Amino acid sequence: MSNRPGGLFEIECPDCKTVLTIDPRARRIFHSVSKDEDGNTRSFEDAVKDATAGPDKAQKVFEEGIAAEEGKEERLDDMFKKGLEKAEEDPNKKPPSIFDFD
Repeated sequence: MSNRPGGLFEIECPDCKTVLTIDPRARRIFHSVSKDEDGNTRSFEDAVKDATAGPDKAQKVFEEGIAAEEGKEERLDDMFKKGLEKAEEDPNKKPPSIFDFD
């Protein structure tokens, strides 16, 4: 614990290593600083910004997934047609066996 001017004091959580700055007169947490997965410090305000940006990020990921799926059916149909044509060229040819690659 370290004393700060104005009666504020800091406490570090032994579990998550978050540093809480407490205002005893107001009986509330004045400020908190935690560390992210990389060990970089983040403030509570940054965490709130990340949490409120969640729906926007989810929408962006969803739209990217939809864009990636567009045209996939045509590509798979083309691949199937090419494979079918290749099989029709020589109908007696056996497919490769797993033992052929030894």
